[in-house]
Formats: sequence, C-alpha cells, structure tokens
Amino acid sequence: MKLFHFLSEEYALKALKDQRLKVSRFSDFNDPFELTSMTLDDKFNRTVINENKKKIDNLFRVLCCSASWNSPLLWGHYGDKHKGVALELEVPSEAAEAIRYRESRENVDLEKLFSQKDNEAKRKFFELCTTKYIEWSYEDEYRVHLMDDEFYHDSGHDFFDLEGQIVIKGIIIGAMNKTLTKSDIQQALPLGHEISVTTSRVAFKSFNIVKRKDKPTYLVKGES
Repeated sequence: MKLFHFLSEEYALKALKDQRLKVSRFSDFNDPFELTSMTLDDKFNRTVINENKKKIDNLFRVLCCSASWNSPLLWGHYGDKHKGVALELEVPSEAAEAIRYRESRENVDLEKLFSQKDNEAKRKFFELCTTKYIEWSYEDEYRVHLMDDEFYHDSGHDFFDLEGQIVIKGIIIGAMNKTLTKSDIQQALPLGHEISVTTSRVAFKSFNIVKRKDKPTYLVKGES
C-alpha cells in the first residue's frame, strides 16, 4: 500500500542516501493519551497500563505515516511547516496498522481482559493501543510497528534499514520549499535507485495541498 511519511528536507536527503528511516518511541509522541484510549479511573487499571506502557516503549519502535499528503495540518505539524517533504513509501499492507479514532475513551475491564490470556484478549488490547481521540483523525494515520530486532541505535536515534519490505517510491516537495533541487535528490539517491518527484502548492479553491500542474511529476535516477 502507498503511505506518506513527513520530514524535513535535510533528513529526507539523509534517508535517501542511507536508505534508512528514523523511528520513534511511543514516549516521544505529541499525544499525552498515547496507549491510553481506555478509561483509567480505576487504580488497578492505571497500574496495569503504566507497567505495560513502559514495556511497550522499550520493546517497540514506530514509523508513523499517513494515507494521504493533502492536509495542510500534516505539513504544518510534521513537514517542517511546509518547507519539508513527504516521502511516498510502498509498504506491505500486512505491515501497516490503521489507527482507529473515537470521540470518547472506552470503558474496559482490564483485570478481566488480562486474565483471559488468549488471542482475542491480545487483539483487543492491541486495538486499544492503536486508538486515538477523534480530533487526530485529520492525520489518517497508519503505523509500522518494529520489534527490538528490527531496528538499531545510531548517534542517539533509532533507525531501520530499507531492505525491500518498505521502499521509497517518491518525494512530494512542500509548498513552501524553495531549496530542494533535482540535483540534490539525484546526488542523494544510491546508484540504480529511481523515485518520482512531485512539487506541491496550496490549492486555489480549497484548504488542501495539491500538485503543481505547471511542474509535472518527474523521475530521478541515482548517480552516487
């Protein structure tokens, strides 16, 4: 499936050159309700969830993506205020988990859920961990969850290598980016790699980010 990952121009070029992407801990995210879509008015529930949040935070890393790149909020929050880029990724559908959105937190008997210890209980808990408040729905978010043997630590950050499972297929250049050139992309791309490049702009009749018709999408092949 096609997904989009937003980042600055600098880190996009590094991702192309090194063919790897930075991944995050849950504790790095900007949502204080991360992993807590259930009500926690019960002390037992709070204790259980806090313990599990620590375990999950140590065990997993996450690559956050969106199903589209047209939202100005996504560009403003994650695309370096429209001066960055969105990487178009090809991701196996079984590797990407769609985030669910709710208006209110769900009442769940966690003590009963954890006592079941079966696949249905695991599925329900995972569903709770991939649910967010409905006001985040503009992100149309999908996540790739990586176990501790699928990422590595380098220079203070965590990364995973692009080795066929996830492929960078293109770049959408932010509407306010005035610096990224075809030559920059060409020099960053490894020899034999090819991606599409799309230039975006603000729409004339809506609050969307759209393709520039005067600058059609083009292909770039790596020369380095």
